[in-house]
Amino acid sequence: MISQIHFFNPGHETAVLVGSENYTPPANVQRMIRELSYLPVWYANSNDYVYVEEIASPRFFSLKPKEFRPFATLVTGKELKSLETSFTELEAAPWGLSPHSLHLFRKLKNNFNLNLSVPAWKEDYFRLTGRQTAAECLELIRQQLPDLPIPVAPKFCKKIREIEKYLILQNAPFVVKTPYSSSGRGLLWIPERKLTTKDRNWIEGAIAKQGIVSIECGLNKVQDLAMEFYSDGNGNVTYEGLSVFGTGEKGAYSGNILGSQEYLSTPIKRWVGEDVYLQIQNAVTDALKRIYGNLYRGYLGVDMIVYKTKDGAHAIHPCIEINMRYTMGLVALRLSQKYLAPAAIGDFNITYESKDGEAYERHRFMKDTYPLIIENGKIREGYLSLCPVTKETRYRAYMLVM
Repeated sequence: MISQIHFFNPGHETAVLVGSENYTPPANVQRMIRELSYLPVWYANSNDYVYVEEIASPRFFSLKPKEFRPFATLVTGKELKSLETSFTELEAAPWGLSPHSLHLFRKLKNNFNLNLSVPAWKEDYFRLTGRQTAAECLELIRQQLPDLPIPVAPKFCKKIREIEKYLILQNAPFVVKTPYSSSGRGLLWIPERKLTTKDRNWIEGAIAKQGIVSIECGLNKVQDLAMEFYSDGNGNVTYEGLSVFGTGEKGAYSGNILGSQEYLSTPIKRWVGEDVYLQIQNAVTDALKRIYGNLYRGYLGVDMIVYKTKDGAHAIHPCIEINMRYTMGLVALRLSQKYLAPAAIGDFNITYESKDGEAYERHRFMKDTYPLIIENGKIREGYLSLCPVTKETRYRAYMLVM
């Protein structure tokens, strides 16, 4: 069995836009990579490896409940050196593909003489990562499901006057998006049919940086969700499961619900009907096959929402954006499958504290207040930190099962 080397590299959409092997992530992203670098261990297979800059807490996984073992193996350059004479067949598995992340794996391969398969960067990936491709998928889904109330694709604009024309012709509110962004970043909400000076500056800056922006009408959202898929690169796309998550007021990701697939899907099927839910799942799978199936090997997360139509009925927007990478929704799906007791429900959260010591204090409080209870090898309830937390930590990843 081929072992994978995983690497947590959030913000890869920006790296794709920059397109340079020598791209340096912003300081906050570097910090997130460092502090949450253990996260892939929780979704990787036990024969896999997870590359980290340093093993900050060597005993972290050995102190976890024995029922969770074996885990994937943490490795730095030092540990990889011991693999250089090994015949182990390895495969690069970054969180997201970019020229920068693939360059890192090529360096590891060459520096440590590893039997490591690293995919080549394809120019198609630049197109596939952008929102224009999500809009293309949305149109394919609309064609397959003409009887469902599916919103039209966003309009892509290169000039501010195109935005102003859209505002006049459509109904408020509106949302403007940069093409290379995700997880609620790169969004501008416009509540009325006119632009403020601040709006104009944001749009002009976005167009100057990325060449184009999209605009669409805002919807009366009831629930965020995503369907997770895997593309094998040979024309086959398989449905992995549903993730249900929350977002803040401006659309930024705030965490996932943990639970069985039945638990997560029941309210959505109640809102729109099981037939409609399955029709959308099949139509999205088909659209992904046609656009990504023969070009990309890896995971795909398709963000959606349940929303209320003008007549008060519920409907699904089946393709708000497509994340061509591992996603927090996929992490939540794997956590639920691997570690959660059958009827247990909870939350998976990524949090950030602005001051040193705050994350550590919250971690200690939650560990004391919600002790972990294991039942038949699975989490029945309690708090579980997924990455080490020290007094210097700002980012936390954790499960809280209640």
